[in-house]
Amino acid sequence: MICAVIVAGGSGVRMNTPLKKQYLMLDGLPVVAHALMAFDRHSAVDRIVLVVPKEEIPFCRKKIVAGLVLEHDLQIVGGGDRRQQSVSNGLESLACGAGVVMIHDGVRPFVRPSLIDACLGGVRKTGACIPAVPATDTIKMIDPNNVIVKTVSRRQVCLAQTPQTFDISLIRKAHAHARQKEFEATDDASIAEFAGERVVVVPGDRENIKITHPHDLEAARLILARRLDNQTR
Repeated sequence: MICAVIVAGGSGVRMNTPLKKQYLMLDGLPVVAHALMAFDRHSAVDRIVLVVPKEEIPFCRKKIVAGLVLEHDLQIVGGGDRRQQSVSNGLESLACGAGVVMIHDGVRPFVRPSLIDACLGGVRKTGACIPAVPATDTIKMIDPNNVIVKTVSRRQVCLAQTPQTFDISLIRKAHAHARQKEFEATDDASIAEFAGERVVVVPGDRENIKITHPHDLEAARLILARRLDNQTR
């Protein structure tokens, strides 16, 4: 079984808008709806779980999901105070004990079917796989006073994306280990790494952007316009 856990619990502070970033409109649909539909339309996906703040579940049912035509039954699960807890809640909601889970940011609306395919291929190697793109800027490590302490070779650095894809049993155990050791991380690959698992990387997609700041939403509109233009040619 292949499951998708889409996490949309961000506060949207950096977006500086009254509405949270996952609910902002993009071509007539909320950002998170684009992410949901990308997995819903993929033939390999069997089940989809959407994780949102508990108090927003009724809003999501009425304002986000009700207007979508989905092929899968969608389960909405309440998240936690932090992303790590939200992902754990999503994982625990999965009734299956075996299979693959794809953990995706709800504010990445442009995941292509080919990227989902690549992650599903990569996860077969070690049970843990993420997409990533090479860094193009020079990377500097700094100290607490913003003084450069080291320049890191770009050949050794990549920028992680989602969907981060795992054997369900592996990532559940990794999350349990992290809770026990009080380890916190900003992505699930770090949790798997902390548990001693090998995580492989497959090529990501430059257009698989994460909408965090206002300029990201403008970039998203340009990406969408270009894709729609290509479809009409």
